[in-house]
Amino acid sequence: MRVRATLWSWLGPVMLLAMTGAAHAQEEAETVGMMTGLLDGQEREWFILSQGLDSNATFTELGDRVVIDLVGFTAPDSWRVRDSLSLSITLVEGEIAKFDLLHPIGASVMPPVFTSDNAEVRLALDTFEVEGSKAHVVGRVEGVLALQQALGEEASLEEGIDIAVEFDASASRIEY
Repeated sequence: MRVRATLWSWLGPVMLLAMTGAAHAQEEAETVGMMTGLLDGQEREWFILSQGLDSNATFTELGDRVVIDLVGFTAPDSWRVRDSLSLSITLVEGEIAKFDLLHPIGASVMPPVFTSDNAEVRLALDTFEVEGSKAHVVGRVEGVLALQQALGEEASLEEGIDIAVEFDASASRIEY
């Protein structure tokens, strides 16, 4: 059941980001961060974009809990979901409580996807410094992402891919 819940938790934000990117096509997208490293043995880079008031690097504070969301795209001017890399980190009292990593290999966040669910992925958060409405976020993920073939199926390491990616971004605060 966690697989389905995690997948649906990503569907809304990623689709919203894709739609808002299309809506603001006239404004120039700004790169507010990068994810770089190896994915399945190949050197890759993802651009974390911001356009107007919409950003793909955000954080939300709720008491002693902080949720950081980073979404990187393969081109500096495209919000295309295919081959993107999404990372959501939950901190409780400044410590990593959980994280989810998703790499869609199709045109949507629906399976097949590579995910941190049932995988062997480690996260190191080197920097999370808040100054006003921005936070500097730096870290890395390493390990093996599991492949989820279909919705409702558990992700499997049998066809997993190696990942060793560093990230560095300026995240915008979301306030409710």
